[in-house]
Amino acid sequence: MHREYELTIISAVQRAEAQHKELLDKYEKIFLANNGEIIDRKDWGVKKLCSPINKHYRAQYTFYDFSGDSSQLKEMERLMNIDENILRYMLIQTGQNVDVDKRKAAIAKAEAKADAAASRSKHDEA
Repeated sequence: MHREYELTIISAVQRAEAQHKELLDKYEKIFLANNGEIIDRKDWGVKKLCSPINKHYRAQYTFYDFSGDSSQLKEMERLMNIDENILRYMLIQTGQNVDVDKRKAAIAKAEAKADAAASRSKHDEA
């Protein structure tokens, strides 16, 4: 049974973009096992932390909305807990028996609506 999850990863700022991509690919492979699927992925970029975490003052934020099998997630959490590049993470189950196509359509519709509102507000300012 596939459930829907949200995962936010706060990782140490990597010296090279390739290192950051490698780090994320490692965990994506785990939660995509057993026919898992990414519904939405957002790179929120590098942000200053309110308080330092392990002497890091800035971190890279990445958000995932995905469906997958819960059997793989315990291993992923175990690996994240021991990975020195992962400063913090939060994994939340948001639904059961998710219809991935409907969720992707709903997200695309919400993003289109937000883009239209943003373009209207820019037009009103001009």
